[in-house]
Amino acid sequence: MSSIGSAILEQLSAARDGLRALPTDVSALHEWDDATLLAAIDLHTEAARSLGAVGAALAGEVAFRSRPALGSGGLARRTGHRTPENLIKSVTGATKEQVLTVVEAGTLLAELADEGKVDQLTGEVCAPSKPWLRDVAVAVASGAISTSASGAIGRALGVPNSAVTAEQLRVAAVTLVAHAVAGVDSDKLWRIARDLRNEVDLAGVKLRERELFDARGLTHFPLAAGGGRAIWDMDTDTYATFVDFYDRSTSPKRGGVRFVDPARAEKARKIEDDPRSFKQKVSDDLIHFLKLGADADPNVMLGSGAPTIRITVAEKALETGVGFGRVDGQAAPVSIDTVKRMMENGRILRVGFDPGGRYIEQVEDPLAENRLYNRKQREILAAKFGGCMDPTCDRPPSWTEAHHIRWVVRDRGKTTIENAILLCKYHHLQYHNEGYEITRDVVGNYWKVPPASVDPARNPIAMPLKTRNLKDMWDADQRAAG
Repeated sequence: MSSIGSAILEQLSAARDGLRALPTDVSALHEWDDATLLAAIDLHTEAARSLGAVGAALAGEVAFRSRPALGSGGLARRTGHRTPENLIKSVTGATKEQVLTVVEAGTLLAELADEGKVDQLTGEVCAPSKPWLRDVAVAVASGAISTSASGAIGRALGVPNSAVTAEQLRVAAVTLVAHAVAGVDSDKLWRIARDLRNEVDLAGVKLRERELFDARGLTHFPLAAGGGRAIWDMDTDTYATFVDFYDRSTSPKRGGVRFVDPARAEKARKIEDDPRSFKQKVSDDLIHFLKLGADADPNVMLGSGAPTIRITVAEKALETGVGFGRVDGQAAPVSIDTVKRMMENGRILRVGFDPGGRYIEQVEDPLAENRLYNRKQREILAAKFGGCMDPTCDRPPSWTEAHHIRWVVRDRGKTTIENAILLCKYHHLQYHNEGYEITRDVVGNYWKVPPASVDPARNPIAMPLKTRNLKDMWDADQRAAG
């Protein structure tokens, strides 16, 4: 073993011993104040990223020593494993997804380290296979971002093709690294990365939609204790239909929207009082409807019970055929062809916004004096906001309520689009009960202002829109204008 290798092993051993000495007794943590606890979480996160960088480097070396050119002499195969991923999985006990992520990051690091060198086995000059992810690899190596963030960026951006250059992906990767460093979690990072890819690869939207459709399927297997389990991979249309069924079946039970039409209040109360859990209820409801469908007259088309699927598309994109639409609650966009097909049997609501996000087709009428927002207003709000606007929440529009920014009683606020924002039930109650306020500037940005009990300075917290519908609209206008 080299002296450098020995020194590194000693460092890792010391780090392990130091980590083992850290407190893990939860009862001892009870004595900490909030500031200490949060500071400890921040430090733990930084340490985890640094350890992740070391783990990626080690995984990259394992992959290098197991590369196909070595054949049966590669490290993985010599130790009885088919792939380097299998070797690492057996040593670490990590999941397949975790191992794939760390090997991807490690391979990036290894390729950049050997860039320009001649491979003694093949005689080829080494070059990174994904040079557009160079900044991502550098950020992982420095501990600035995690390997999970790196994996999200790489998978969502994809690879260059005839419509997207490596340079375009490199620029997008730089933006995404900045988001990751700023604290954006890996799930959101994936969605942002996918949106960036879709913006420069409109043709790819339809391709990825087709791939998802071809991958659809339902499998099942029996459980040892009896019964069985099913796994359902759904395409966009199927999942949108399923989500609508799920929401209808369980909304009152899982704490859904409280402000309902009086005619539906009794039905909501019965669902809420049902002794079954919401998971049990939706399971029973689904099998009930499957049985009804099996017995239904094939010559009769079901009417009022049809699913409600909200899909939003820029008018210019629809006119030109260039662009895409978005299904409520789903990250991946859908092609214009799919939008048109879904519109054939649907209700169309035309909505206009100015660059600041203000609704420009308002008609001042007695509705502004109503206590509750009507169906059309909620549809407009769903198109604009895309879900609960609390920065920490990911609830879709179907799980939200319209909150008056200027309260009806206290501030004499009106029931208008301009005075509304979407919040889920939990955050709606929190804002009212705990004293949170919402402000908005002239260009359409929203802020959450915490009460003094939470932040004595009451520093505003940005509330970005949960959908890119407005950006899609202006992008479509720019494309149409040439």
